[in-house]
Amino acid sequence: MSTAEKNVEIAGSESQTPVTETTADSVQQSDTPGIETPQEEQPYRLTVKAPNGAQVPVLATAQETVQDIKQVVSETPSTVEYSCFSLQYNGQRLNDFSELGELDLELECQLDLIEEEYTEREARLHVSRLRDLLTSTVTASADVAGVDAGASVFDTIKHPEGVADAVQTDLESTESKSDSTKKTKKKQKEKEKQVETPKDNEVSSHAFQGFEFESVPQFDVLSAEKALKQLRLPQCVRQLVLSGWNPVPRHRHLQGDLLYLQVVTLENQTFQITSSRNGFFVNASSSTRFNPAQYSEAYAGQPGVRGSEFYCAHSLVTLLRRISPKFAQSFDQLQAEMAKHEPVEVLPFATSEQAATPWLVRNNASQEYDSGRTQDMLRQGAQGDALRDWNEELQSIRELPRSSLSERVLRDRQLHKWHAEFGEAAIRGAMAVVEGEMLALNPSDPQEQHMYLRDNIFYSKGFDGRETFAELGGDAAAHVATGKDITGVRLLNQLDVEGLNTLGSVVVDYRGVRVVAQSVVPGIFRRQETTQIVYGSIDSGNTVGSDAEFHKLVEPVAKALHFGEHTVKDAEGAEHKLFTSADVKGLTGTDGRKYLLDLYRMTPVDVEFLENECKGSSYPHKLVLLRPELIDIYWENRVRKAVQEYAVEKAKKPSEETKDESESQQDAKLTKDALAGFEFTLEFSPDAFTALQAKDSGEELANAVRDASKFLREVSVPALAQDLAAYTTSPLSGDALVTAMHQRGINMRYLGQIANLLPADVESARNVRRLVIFEMIARATKHILRKLFRQVPAHLHMEAFALVANGLVGTRYCADPTEYLSAAARAIPALADLKPEHLAAEVCSQIQQRFRFELDANFADSLVKGSERILLREICIKSGVQLALRDYKFERPDEAAVYAAAVASMGTQRLSKPAKRAVRARVEAEMARKLSIEVSDVVNFVAITKAGVQSASFADEAFEAGRVSLEQGQKALGLELLLESLALHEQTFGVLHPESARCYAVVSLAHYDAGEHDLAAEFMTRAVVVSERT
Repeated sequence: MSTAEKNVEIAGSESQTPVTETTADSVQQSDTPGIETPQEEQPYRLTVKAPNGAQVPVLATAQETVQDIKQVVSETPSTVEYSCFSLQYNGQRLNDFSELGELDLELECQLDLIEEEYTEREARLHVSRLRDLLTSTVTASADVAGVDAGASVFDTIKHPEGVADAVQTDLESTESKSDSTKKTKKKQKEKEKQVETPKDNEVSSHAFQGFEFESVPQFDVLSAEKALKQLRLPQCVRQLVLSGWNPVPRHRHLQGDLLYLQVVTLENQTFQITSSRNGFFVNASSSTRFNPAQYSEAYAGQPGVRGSEFYCAHSLVTLLRRISPKFAQSFDQLQAEMAKHEPVEVLPFATSEQAATPWLVRNNASQEYDSGRTQDMLRQGAQGDALRDWNEELQSIRELPRSSLSERVLRDRQLHKWHAEFGEAAIRGAMAVVEGEMLALNPSDPQEQHMYLRDNIFYSKGFDGRETFAELGGDAAAHVATGKDITGVRLLNQLDVEGLNTLGSVVVDYRGVRVVAQSVVPGIFRRQETTQIVYGSIDSGNTVGSDAEFHKLVEPVAKALHFGEHTVKDAEGAEHKLFTSADVKGLTGTDGRKYLLDLYRMTPVDVEFLENECKGSSYPHKLVLLRPELIDIYWENRVRKAVQEYAVEKAKKPSEETKDESESQQDAKLTKDALAGFEFTLEFSPDAFTALQAKDSGEELANAVRDASKFLREVSVPALAQDLAAYTTSPLSGDALVTAMHQRGINMRYLGQIANLLPADVESARNVRRLVIFEMIARATKHILRKLFRQVPAHLHMEAFALVANGLVGTRYCADPTEYLSAAARAIPALADLKPEHLAAEVCSQIQQRFRFELDANFADSLVKGSERILLREICIKSGVQLALRDYKFERPDEAAVYAAAVASMGTQRLSKPAKRAVRARVEAEMARKLSIEVSDVVNFVAITKAGVQSASFADEAFEAGRVSLEQGQKALGLELLLESLALHEQTFGVLHPESARCYAVVSLAHYDAGEHDLAAEFMTRAVVVSERT
């Protein structure tokens, strides 16, 4: 949904204010009088005329594309039946990817909607889209993103009459109280009048009046069940599936037939429908006899048979309206129901990979029978993943031109679309690898070395099967290297150096196994990989390639990452000049493109941690690297100091020419020439303090690496701890803490140092210190679960997680959860021996080893007590577990209290007999629970992914420029830039994306500062819902 789409329903209405129009007018009014706003900055007021007579008003900007306008038309209720069409202006067809500003259009003009011929792909998409409309699939695929992924509960928790009405209602109810209460309040106000200022006398009305902040909210507030029930739309057809007469015979294909459909209407009539190049028509086939002729021709002259025009239409929606009056009535009702919700609440996901995954979900969610759901052919045929060459698509998109704004936007959009689709396909494949649904290419090798290939995506497991990391920590180092490789891919994608290619890469953690999914390098299976490596080393430095052409190509990357040219020696003592680490491999594919692979060493070593903390087996691995954010922060810090020192030194030595000048002239000249002649160089070696770099080479580069490592330990970490203690930085969850640390370039291995720097006896720092410790406990538990899942069969993973969770947060409910293990679980020592005290000892050991923090063995009572839900949430999110949505008890409840809560949930004290039975059943079920978290409470395991995505550079630049303009007080310019950035973000990522939500929030604040409160509320609503769903 683009900016034009958001305004289509308000462009023709006088009761609402068009967003783009208002902002454009405000910009015009703020400009200098007499200066007309350039034409490309004025909005386009378009009218799209459809063949059914509907006219769709669209308000768009010059940056919108024709494709955006088409999307608006296809999602407008009056023209929802159209999906295969083009737009024409004065008889000329418009290119779908052209921006409106590039076309010769008037600011107010009419576009004609022209129905186009279908292809088989377009026909499948048309039917698939209609099925989505009829089933209201607002959640993402549960197979990829988990149960209730992307569902929004915003509509169920917001005040039904809005904030302002709610406050007014509260005030009116207050005024209607008894006279005695009014008199008491009046006397109290008169007393307060003597000491209060006039401002204090004003009534403070807000949306949170009467809200009890200290009380624990009911868990059903988070349930998506109520929200999804509100979206329960009327049934329009009983069945819409592919007919059994598919595939289309060749002779009928030549005559234009594409697909055969079978529709059962609400009137219980069965129709066989043909999808042809010209549209859809009812054919004369039945379930037992094939007759592809049109129904009106085969049964012409028979009673009740109408003319041929009645049984055919360009759109399937139009055809169904004609042959089924109940469909027409229900479809109109469906659209009316959808219109009652915020558009971003019901907008379906383009790909499931981007949907947010809740940790508490519905258990035993109702499943409705739908024979069409099983026909995956409908979607697979439209996507064609099995025939896609993912790598060729990616590299072809990267080679698209990017000289103009429209070219950059188109390229960024295609890149994002590719990454989203590749990510979803990679997740499905990785889950199949873990679940044993995919055959290995090398089944005779050990399981850790198995490699897989499906749909042109290469899969491998994150183990050190080839002993590449034997000296760095084996499997632990290999596990880290896969995540660092994704970081390296992101860095190169962000730099976007022309001629230098990376692979599509996704790392998937699922049920204790890490799987790496990559697009296939052309020719990688045709000859030995060692013959293709021309830059770097594939055998730990025994042979090193230093191709001159590749070396020159990598130079811009090295400059951006502050890498210096350094020397490495191979096994024969020959020296080679490299910019990147020798572990980074450059190869030339059979397609002639140059690729960089194994990018896990795109930052230098954290040498201080390596030398002080990685002695022996005190740390799981030795692949400890600095974060790229830390390198940038340290480099900027050194530049700032060098500039200050240079300016001071230059000020101390005025030239002889300035002796006769006045003081003001000297100051002006000094300011102008302050940095004249300033030079600064600070470079790092990614191979410093490794066995690959020559001992006598790059001493200055190595010293810079050591200084950066000291800066991390001595400056960055203490500064963050100080900000946390002073609440300058206030993370509210583990994810927010991780983000704050990564933004400052701090690795998670420093959590223990941060916890030690936070005072335990200071009340203000107690909560944030607990958050840091909980993050360490959750990460330690994740490693324990990862090892445990690999030791037990897949069907016992639910039981294994419940055992660990109860051992951490449920010991006050049940002292020994192992007593309730199943017979199959008791037979496995890893589960039977996992007593709560043993689990606590293992958690403490993991925290000591990974974070250098001494955790009290009795932490379950001293630290976790009272905060069980917080820790349970962090563990579920880190481990990819979804639990049933219920109010978990962490100590055995009192039966009277459970009964009182059950009665209160009924909403009345006078219970009928069925209600009493329901209350009694609920109480008995609650009291019968043996554990705080039972095996049946584990609903699903979801995949946790890391992907090498690519950002939209131009949209980010416009966003940052708009934000800076607002900070400088240039409200009109800042709002204009933010709206432009919002349009670019929507064109690139779509509406349902975190980056779009960030733009909505900032635009909302800008409107609020400008006094446009209605627009501010509208944009902030979108920001909240999109943030909730993604």
